Amino acid sequence: MKSAVRVLEILEYFDRRRGRATVGDVAHDLDYPQSSTSALMRSLVAVGYLSYDAYERAFLPTHRLPLLGCWLGEPFFQEGPMLGVAREIADRTGFAVGIARRNVNKLQWMHASTTVDLSVDDVFASATSLLHSAVGLSLMAALDDRQVRALVHRLNADVIDLADVVSPTDLMTRIGDIRRDRHVFTNGGEIAMLAMTPPPSDAMETVSFAIVDRSGLLAEHLTDTLNVARECIARLSGAYPPPGTLALRHQATRCHIEPHTQPELRAAQG
Repeated sequence: MKSAVRVLEILEYFDRRRGRATVGDVAHDLDYPQSSTSALMRSLVAVGYLSYDAYERAFLPTHRLPLLGCWLGEPFFQEGPMLGVAREIADRTGFAVGIARRNVNKLQWMHASTTVDLSVDDVFASATSLLHSAVGLSLMAALDDRQVRALVHRLNADVIDLADVVSPTDLMTRIGDIRRDRHVFTNGGEIAMLAMTPPPSDAMETVSFAIVDRSGLLAEHLTDTLNVARECIARLSGAYPPPGTLALRHQATRCHIEPHTQPELRAAQG
């Protein structure tokens, strides 16, 4: 019980601090034992609510935290820029859109805007691997070459089935193509996925937007969908103020472009 309360107090502490903090900062300000504070904060990193900067030895909340309760209070509270972009892409294209991040060597879904034929669970289950999904590869392409090589070696070492081992040379070639094209499209099995990662920013955690479809329409309308996604994601660079300032809420502009899907699907999305 005490640990659960302390976890919430640590998260509330970051809400007040609005910046990075070390274990020592948190332990001192909240009057907690340093050893148990370190254990709790590293557990929060493991489940994706805090990120850790090894160089500065400091922690910072991830975007998973504010998205956790974003469904509460709608439509009374405005949504943040990232969530607004996901919703606009979904509205304009008619496809489900998920937001994912890299949590060390795992892919972690944070949010999904869905359609009548794809639930949140469907989106989250559509990709679980950094190496074997469009959204995972998109996130890896945002890393530098040294980080990519180190990550693929760690991931290959953890595979259970040798068929899942990825050649580092082949992967680096694929990463080069993704950086050039600024997107990844995969169309295998039942699910097609288009993934894009916004350019790196000091004010925004690296995430990837994944457009998910199993109707076959995404492949047919790939160019139009890609153009809509690029237009929406490009606005993120101006949606976040510099680090340390109070983030302004941004309501995404909804454009009335008919999605490439059936009228009844559009009506159901409402």
